[in-house]
Amino acid sequence: MEKIFRSRAPLRISFAGGGTDVPPYPELYGGAVISTTIDRYAYVTIKKNLKKGIRVISQDYNLLEKLKSISDLKIDGKMGIVKAAIVHAGLKNEDIDIIIHADSSPGSGLGSSSAVSVSLIGCMAKYLNENLSTYDIAERAIKLEREIVGIKGGYQDQYASAFGGFNFMEFKKTVTVNPLRLRSEILHELLASLILVDTGKTRLSGNILKKQIQQYERKDVSTLEHLEVIKSLVHDVKEYLLKGKMTEIGHMLDLYWKHKKSIDKSISNPKIDKIYDKVKKAGALGGKILGAGGGGHMLFVCDPDKRHQITHVIDNTDATIVKFNFDKSGLQTWVLHDKKVVY
Repeated sequence: MEKIFRSRAPLRISFAGGGTDVPPYPELYGGAVISTTIDRYAYVTIKKNLKKGIRVISQDYNLLEKLKSISDLKIDGKMGIVKAAIVHAGLKNEDIDIIIHADSSPGSGLGSSSAVSVSLIGCMAKYLNENLSTYDIAERAIKLEREIVGIKGGYQDQYASAFGGFNFMEFKKTVTVNPLRLRSEILHELLASLILVDTGKTRLSGNILKKQIQQYERKDVSTLEHLEVIKSLVHDVKEYLLKGKMTEIGHMLDLYWKHKKSIDKSISNPKIDKIYDKVKKAGALGGKILGAGGGGHMLFVCDPDKRHQITHVIDNTDATIVKFNFDKSGLQTWVLHDKKVVY
């Protein structure tokens, strides 16, 4: 029986600091982000096929692309990240299927594109018997997305997905990932206090980020001031998480959101503002958009005793509540062989 190689990499929710990880800001001023991964994943399978050549199959887009020759491979289209990963990993002209599926689509604000990259790199490394550190995997994912494919964005998503769990990340010329060890009672209370909401509108983050990059490249005073406050809030959120102060976390997210949407009016829109206002009036302590903005998912913090009335308000909008749990593992790879699972 042929071996089947599989991987999964988690998506993430971020609490504070988003935007300060987008180059060239961290290299110039230093950035910081605090986030955690959740039980939504990007999956990759590599297995032998009975056809000729490499076939890339996206289950989410119902796409199949046959790659006749790696030497003639053009890194473009919806499969751009996959093609880049194939070239960068050094795969040969083999008869294999590469099958991809993610629990959330690009534009969700949950870092799904980066999770796909991390999962691809992890699965290919397992297939090629290549030993990569967690930092190596995150750095390769960044190289694939930012340099080879040319997707605008920050650094946090790749590290979050590769490492998993709660992390305080610092970005300068190098990246440092500091795991946060929260007590079990704090984790339970936090999960009871968080509400994840799908606005039903995906967005292309590249245009929003492009404008932000231009603003701090020309040293726009207002943008730099907002990002400095956003960065300072990361340290407050870290302290409140470790101490289990949910009310303070909610207030910090509310303050973060005010500064975030002041950077660029396209970060929010009437639909997002309407949802935010309704949820706040129903008793939420604070919240924010996840990712670059313009759509995707929102995260709210509430008193668990008010959760029912808040969810009722959300149910009466065209947004959807997403149930989730925390992920602690980060990237996972395994092999199926003779019906046995080998990690």
